[in-house]
Amino acid sequence: MKLSCVSASYVNDLAGYPGEIDWGAAMETIRRAPVLETIEGILKRLAPAHLDGIELWYPHIWPGNVTPALADEILGLLSSHGMVCCACAGSVGDPAQDPQGCEEMFRVARLLKSPLIAGHFPAQAVPQLGALAARHHIRLAYENGHEQNASQMLAAIQGGNEWIGVNIDTGNMAARGGDPVQAIRELGDRIIHVHFKDVPAVGAHDCVALGQGIVDVAGVVRELRAIGYHGWLSIEVETGDHDPTEEILASVDTLRRLL
Repeated sequence: MKLSCVSASYVNDLAGYPGEIDWGAAMETIRRAPVLETIEGILKRLAPAHLDGIELWYPHIWPGNVTPALADEILGLLSSHGMVCCACAGSVGDPAQDPQGCEEMFRVARLLKSPLIAGHFPAQAVPQLGALAARHHIRLAYENGHEQNASQMLAAIQGGNEWIGVNIDTGNMAARGGDPVQAIRELGDRIIHVHFKDVPAVGAHDCVALGQGIVDVAGVVRELRAIGYHGWLSIEVETGDHDPTEEILASVDTLRRLL
């Protein structure tokens, strides 16, 4: 298993960490910011972790901003840090409602040589999204939001197929009162990506370093090994009132000890 970090951890970075996270306002601010400089600032802070890759959140790589030339610069920047773009993170939407918008999300992922997109999408869009994923050769991993267990996740992807699986977000599930360890056991090979997140309590929104909250981090690693998972562990630490870098670095240390 390889380690990465979701750039959405820095959702409140350009807002100056005022406390609460206003996702809509933060996303709009990030979309207007200089792309390369913003990503470079994140990578410099993450450099001590020596991560294998980074998962780029779509507001950081908004389709309206990313040209082929800029994508090459981003890839060069990642390469200079010994990293790859392991996934793009965020909703791809519904091709029945916004076919061009969906195509643009896949276009950016392809430019960044990302093998996977991890995010939310409507269940009714699964057949069309599966066809898009196959055409672009980019897998889609459904991220649990409100779901509390494996059966709800499988229902959201209509069982899945070779192009569509699940991205289990450990913190999201724990925050909803679910058990991510049990969900991993039941989902098995439907898991094609992992957002490794910890939260302080059921109902919590801000994150903490792995091992400092209610998620059984060692149990998650143990169960992923048991099902034969060999994909990415993408650390996510979303904080509203302070820079999350310290918690991300601590989380990397925790996972490396367990691995």
